[in-house]
Amino acid sequence: MACAQFSPRAGKLDRRTALKLGAAGLAATGLARTASAADVTLAVWTGYPELVAYYQAVGDAYSKLNPGVKFSFLSSSLRESEQKLTAAVPTGTGPDIYDTGTNISIQFIEGGMLQANPPAIEQYLKSGAWDASVVDYFTLKGKTYGLPLMDGSRASLYYNKAMFKEAGIAGPPTNFTELMDAARKLVRVDGTGKMTRSGISLRLSGQGAGIAEKFRFVLEAAGGSLVVPAAGGKWHNGFDNAAGQATLQFYVDAVQKFKVDDPKILHDADAFVAGNTAMLMREAWVIGEVQQKKPDLDYGVVPIPAWQAGGKAKMLLQPWPIYVNSKSRNQEVAWDFLKFMTNPENSLRLTAMTGWVTERKDIDWKPVLEKTPQFGVFVAPPKEVAFYVDPIFNAFDEIQSRMADRLTAAYVNPALKDDPAKVADAIRQMATQTDQILKAADLYAAA
Repeated sequence: MACAQFSPRAGKLDRRTALKLGAAGLAATGLARTASAADVTLAVWTGYPELVAYYQAVGDAYSKLNPGVKFSFLSSSLRESEQKLTAAVPTGTGPDIYDTGTNISIQFIEGGMLQANPPAIEQYLKSGAWDASVVDYFTLKGKTYGLPLMDGSRASLYYNKAMFKEAGIAGPPTNFTELMDAARKLVRVDGTGKMTRSGISLRLSGQGAGIAEKFRFVLEAAGGSLVVPAAGGKWHNGFDNAAGQATLQFYVDAVQKFKVDDPKILHDADAFVAGNTAMLMREAWVIGEVQQKKPDLDYGVVPIPAWQAGGKAKMLLQPWPIYVNSKSRNQEVAWDFLKFMTNPENSLRLTAMTGWVTERKDIDWKPVLEKTPQFGVFVAPPKEVAFYVDPIFNAFDEIQSRMADRLTAAYVNPALKDDPAKVADAIRQMATQTDQILKAADLYAAA
């Protein structure tokens, strides 16, 4: 799949809006088929449990139009889902349909375990419903694979407006100096010195490649990249430099010097919704969490800031694919269901029910934005924002996963506090590891 430059989890946002998108309205799209007389049960696997209710709703609507088609759903965490798929797909088992990131699907494609789209599906993908850069992202050596379900990132900065007002901060930060200054004013500790509210909730621990992905939110702002293209379609690390050092220094300072975050405090969306953090860099699904758990929360969402005043904000675009298993015995019905699922009505339903944002460009977002203006940065990013995407090659998941292990240790390593030389050495070791992984995969070339 090509790496293109783009031009632009979790509650039920608007149940009434979702219910309005019923079978009658969806039938008008003409995408539903008539199932054969024999019953068909499509097994659908996902790494996002919050998508199950959406899948079920769309499945129910499809079954009303095609009574012979039924569905079963299996959800787990993203990492567990990846493990299940990498165990099942190579053996010719597993689901009829699955959603997964390109870090996993590229392994299936290169291993001959995922077939190119049928001609009718490729035509649908290229129908103009998606930006050409999205189509390019789903293309490898002239063939397309899968359909775009949603954008898996567009990560932005959530901030608690009430906390900002209380701290006397006029508005959200526009660069990382302002972000750290704000975090220092927003953090709260009790009489024993224990942190009760972080100034910003950073990804300090967790599972797998996600830690490195969140590190990239800051790294890209600082002017670096995890990997950069080299001659002959190969790659080398792009962070053994001042940008990489500054990014790691930001995390070390946040935890150890300025103490605006702490591994022991509640993190991520749970912390933001509960009022245990003032800021969070995350994807659109957090809006769903807020609507479900604390709909009166006074908050805003803006692009992740530029690194310094006058710089450009950057946003990770991550088209999230959904596929039909090449070993499925129900491929015709499965593909038809995916067309039904990704039509305009069901694409809007996706956002209404989950908070995730569709990649389709023919959506009327006005009703959504009138109800929930926080979606604005996700559905219509400011023109001045620069975009970057995941590189798509087999070794990228290993690069991020192995780097994540080093990052979690570095963030809390007291030897790195106020020692730029040791920070630089830690970055150099990670960069060397990245290049070694590329070399082992025959994907390395020097600058």
